[in-house]
Amino acid sequence: MKKKFKLPLGGLAVAGLAIGTCCAWLMGETVRPYDMVGVKFCPKTANIHKNNYEQSQQQLDKQYCQYEHKMLSEVWGRKQYSSLKPLPEDSFIIRDIPATKTTHWWYLVSIASVGGGVLSWAKKCEKVEVDAHYELEGYKTQIKIFGVNSREERDFKTDTVRNQWVGMRLETGLISQEGVNERLNNLSEVLSATHTAALKQFDAGNSEMDKTIAENRLDAAKADKERAKLQGKGGNTTPANQNVDELRMAELTKALKAHEDSWLLDLINSVKPIFLIGDMGSAKTSMAVSLGLIRENLGHRIHRIADKHLNGENSDKWNLLKPECKHDNNSSILEALQDQIERRSERINQRPTSKEQFILDEFTQLAKISKEANVLIPLFVTSTYSDTRKAKELFIGVTHSFTNASLATVFLSCGNADG
Repeated sequence: MKKKFKLPLGGLAVAGLAIGTCCAWLMGETVRPYDMVGVKFCPKTANIHKNNYEQSQQQLDKQYCQYEHKMLSEVWGRKQYSSLKPLPEDSFIIRDIPATKTTHWWYLVSIASVGGGVLSWAKKCEKVEVDAHYELEGYKTQIKIFGVNSREERDFKTDTVRNQWVGMRLETGLISQEGVNERLNNLSEVLSATHTAALKQFDAGNSEMDKTIAENRLDAAKADKERAKLQGKGGNTTPANQNVDELRMAELTKALKAHEDSWLLDLINSVKPIFLIGDMGSAKTSMAVSLGLIRENLGHRIHRIADKHLNGENSDKWNLLKPECKHDNNSSILEALQDQIERRSERINQRPTSKEQFILDEFTQLAKISKEANVLIPLFVTSTYSDTRKAKELFIGVTHSFTNASLATVFLSCGNADG
């Protein structure tokens, strides 16, 4: 089998640090980083006779002009060495000496090399840590396996020796066959009694939970009855009807628990907002009312319902619920949404222990009612996704498919209209 190639991280770290040091200290130095000038003093002869001019000038050049003095261009340019009576400039020969080419880019190479070395060393340390962790876990697993094997072997040997001694006692007549059978029966009875006691403990726990659920439902029924009396609707409710409703609710709760690992019941009790999306006539409102009714019977009161058609063809469905507030026109619905945003903030500060419901139907074109609505709806949707859990609000929103104008304003701002 061909071995997988592994990078020598330690070698890379050492090489990177070495290269970085060399580049910084050796190659980064510049021999002459400043501009300089070479100055020669070459005076002109005052002998203007043609016969002696060249000879006199040669003697002056030989005596003075062969020496060159070097200095910084900045010093020469500022004339820092000039006297009160300076010599004429034509008596000097100036030679510019440019600075040597800088090698600062070697510093960049050194930084990159050192960075690569540090990263390689960090990666090496991380790999060593991971390998050590897995090695330690392997040791722990081996210790556990060894412990289990030792315990099983010890139990096996104990049972074997005990059975051998029982056989020897039975052969020598120290105990009878009836005594052996009685001992086995006693052991079986102890195991059976232990199993029965464990089952009773589970049954007792289930009974206690059922009792708590029944008490909670009874308290909710009493609260509904008192609220109905305050609203003038409690005179026709009889104890028999209450018992029937409680039995039906108990049967429904039991069926929801038994259906596919009770995911529907978990959805009903969840504080995550629910949006029901579908075409016209797809029973969205009926589904919203059903969820609200089940939640109401579980003790979660309905704070408000908002629907333009609240008193229309769906009024028979909405009348099954008992909300504290109703909103059936555009202005009232917009006021309710603004109030609900503020109410969520207040409930978050109060840290409520009980849940409340808010059902909003016909969400579809709500953002197109007015300019104020176009600004309010995105704020409300954002608040719905961020504040309902902390405010313990059970929100249900109903809208049509492919016409989510009110929701798209929020989703498109995130760059994804598909949600």
